[in-house]
Amino acid sequence: MFRQMVQDFILQLSEANIVLQYLGITLLSFIPFVESPGATAAAGLIGLSVLLSFLLSIGGNWISIMLIILPFNAIVKKIQNRKSKKGFIQKRASKARERYEKYGVPGVALLAPIVSSGHIGAFVSIAARADKKKVIFWHTISIIIWAIIGVCIGAFLNYEIM
Repeated sequence: MFRQMVQDFILQLSEANIVLQYLGITLLSFIPFVESPGATAAAGLIGLSVLLSFLLSIGGNWISIMLIILPFNAIVKKIQNRKSKKGFIQKRASKARERYEKYGVPGVALLAPIVSSGHIGAFVSIAARADKKKVIFWHTISIIIWAIIGVCIGAFLNYEIM
């Protein structure tokens, strides 16, 4: 159902005016599991400018990831400062910590779009008490790398259609 909704959105986007097309690409990059690679691939598929689509999808995806990192970092810090028994949140945080220790912030940031989504990866890193600046840096790098991959896929799909 989700896949069908995204396909319908891209089809409608291809028939919209150019301003709405670029706005739609930016909005697509906000969506977990679609993010910058999906948005740039969609832009290439409908024939939009690669560079502008690349920049807009990076910007949209980056903003949506920051909307995860910044508030959840504050919440995790408050939870850290509490002196309570291990509750549900602490158990989840320790599970996230295990994943974080295995892959580190770079691994979580770079692999998250494959395994789940960059949004979930950012949350896992913050829940594992990683340094906020490090999480922001590595997720920014990940967004750029995955947007480049999306641009390549979109260019290939556009080339194949023509």
